[in-house]
Amino acid sequence: MKFILNVSVDLHFCALFDADGNLVEKRSWAVKKRDGEEVFEFLQKHDVYGMNLTFLGGVSGPGGFTSLRVGAGILNALAVAKKMPVHQVRADVWISAFLKLYSEDELAFCLNSFSDGVFHSDSKKLQRITTEEASIKFQDQKMFVAILPENKRELFKNKIDLSFDNAEIVLLDVLKKSASQKLFMPDYEFPAV
Repeated sequence: MKFILNVSVDLHFCALFDADGNLVEKRSWAVKKRDGEEVFEFLQKHDVYGMNLTFLGGVSGPGGFTSLRVGAGILNALAVAKKMPVHQVRADVWISAFLKLYSEDELAFCLNSFSDGVFHSDSKKLQRITTEEASIKFQDQKMFVAILPENKRELFKNKIDLSFDNAEIVLLDVLKKSASQKLFMPDYEFPAV
């Protein structure tokens, strides 16, 4: 079985896949303060502690500081208990792969920064700017906004409300292509606050 976790991009979710990569179940939630409870309930329901896990992976950031720490704690505990490596990918890499699969157009996107700002990818490096600056910078580009809160979405003129369904399937594929490491390390170099 394969277990993946996203506590970086809204909606947060965890998912379990069978050995062939077929989705067994996904649990998602919007209340960030419930990250730990949601994941532990999911793990207990599926007896992940007792099952034969063959893959662990997660989104490393940017995201809320507490959420990323919870995610790291869960993934690292499983990695140590199961004596297996963990795969990780930054949210912008995952979202880029998702957009390439589901849109023929080159879509710009921003990641939420949990303040008045957003992160945008500029030459493979995340830059933090205010949401208003981003809406001006990207005013002539189609903007994928499904991963932003509603109050930030409304500032972008050329919104593309492409559904973010099946994002976990793309995430698993991107994680499988990433290098494994002993422990999951959140990308704190992109502070969310």
